[in-house]
Amino acid sequence: MQALNILFIGGSKRVSAARAFKAAGADLGFEVNIVAYEMGRGLPIESEAKVLQGLRFSDPEILADLRKVMADYKIDIAMAYHDHAVGLLAQLTDATFVPTCSLERCEIFFSKKASNKYFESIGMPVAGYPLGVPAIAKPDKGSASQGLLRFYEQAELDAFLAGPEYLNYEIQRLITGQEYSVDGYIYKDGSSHFFAARKRLETLGGEAVRSLTVDHEGITKACETLAGQEGIRGAITVQFIEDAQTGEFYTMEVNPRFGGAMLTTWGAGVPWFHMVICDAKSLPHPDVNFQPNTLMVRSFQEHFFANHDAN
Repeated sequence: MQALNILFIGGSKRVSAARAFKAAGADLGFEVNIVAYEMGRGLPIESEAKVLQGLRFSDPEILADLRKVMADYKIDIAMAYHDHAVGLLAQLTDATFVPTCSLERCEIFFSKKASNKYFESIGMPVAGYPLGVPAIAKPDKGSASQGLLRFYEQAELDAFLAGPEYLNYEIQRLITGQEYSVDGYIYKDGSSHFFAARKRLETLGGEAVRSLTVDHEGITKACETLAGQEGIRGAITVQFIEDAQTGEFYTMEVNPRFGGAMLTTWGAGVPWFHMVICDAKSLPHPDVNFQPNTLMVRSFQEHFFANHDAN
């Protein structure tokens, strides 16, 4: 079998993804080798990958270090499993195949304020902000639902708007209802794409641990609008919320990478890992047999490391 070397960045817990990449590679005639760029030891991914001790995302030398790793290990595909990793890899598309959006689009999606303006400009549904309660303030550079502020009293909202901190937040009308995450992939030449939606039924640490695949025509249409825009390609996760009272849905955010719970839609028949390999190697696109109403429940698994030095 021909070797296929895949670099994971920020994927210390993505054991199932590593195994799925190996299985997909075998189906396509490749022997997949996973290289994980991490910090620390005693990481779950060690069972499936060669772990390299990397630099901090903020280190000024990290781009050069990643470029060297890609050359030394003959990396064919680089996968981002952390928001900071996306921005780094979007700058290294000349070194290997990186299934993510252009750097310009990634930078938009890293900002809640810029994202909302972008969604509105291309016709995706947004919640808007009527200057009244109930309202929600999202940290402009926040992630994993951290630091959200909710306002139910007009006086509290007015006081917040009177201070300087509101400039660091995207303020929207507070919507209560069902949240959806949509996993997607847009091929590098723009010739094809696929999206699969799932309800987020239960989360832990900002990541779905219980979810259900669904058909949602409106959400799929909104994602197809996104897929048609310049610079949108590769793995992507789009999040929506549906108003419990009106049934209207609104775009929350876009992450230009696969989310941790994308295994929900993979388990429902979408061959995401085959798609990435086929896109990287310019192979025919795999068939998709997406099954709505598939429930994913995440469990915990223990990993053991003999003679481990905690220092």
